Amino acid sequence: MAHMATRVSDAGAGETKPQLPGSGKLQTRDYITIGVYTVLYFVLISVAAGVTHVIPVGMPLTGFACGLFGGIPYMMVAAKSHRFGAITIMGILLAVLMGAMHGNYYTIATAVAASVGADLIAWAGRYRSLNVNIISAGVFNLWSIGMFLPFYIGRNDYLGALTAKNGAQYSAGLAGLFPGWVLPALPVLGVLGGVLGAWFAKLVIRKHFEKAGLV
Repeated sequence: MAHMATRVSDAGAGETKPQLPGSGKLQTRDYITIGVYTVLYFVLISVAAGVTHVIPVGMPLTGFACGLFGGIPYMMVAAKSHRFGAITIMGILLAVLMGAMHGNYYTIATAVAASVGADLIAWAGRYRSLNVNIISAGVFNLWSIGMFLPFYIGRNDYLGALTAKNGAQYSAGLAGLFPGWVLPALPVLGVLGGVLGAWFAKLVIRKHFEKAGLV
């Protein structure tokens, strides 16, 4: 009897408790998912930025457009991983890509900060609440503010560099798009674009979310 009790005890000790959503370490497949959807996200926001730059007064709407276009890959990362850190890594990768392409250190800082904040919000809903994930998408899209901070931090130096590179007319045109009152509008547009993009993603790929038990 004692021998049987020992066997039962050993068997129980070997059992693994199910992990709660949002807990546990990232696995290899999580990193693959993050990489694939970050690349897709970057391609889509590049298209969004291209569209707004073609429109004469569209540049201040770039953050809004990036949120709209990037909603699906963001929501897929949140839905597929279910682990803290996935969204943060996505933001860090985005920061590296943006920094390498544009050399804007403000964007690197805002991308890292926004991704950590978004990850914490999604984690609060254990990555299984679509509504919470949609809110986190709005916060994640605040990374876009960094693209335009040079117009407000060190403005004269930045405009001087633009003038030297592209001419006074080009520099004056951009300066006119970003007066002081536009600055508080940028985070509002960023959050709104991120939320709407995630909501649209919810409609487009609802079947995937249903399969994952998110709705």
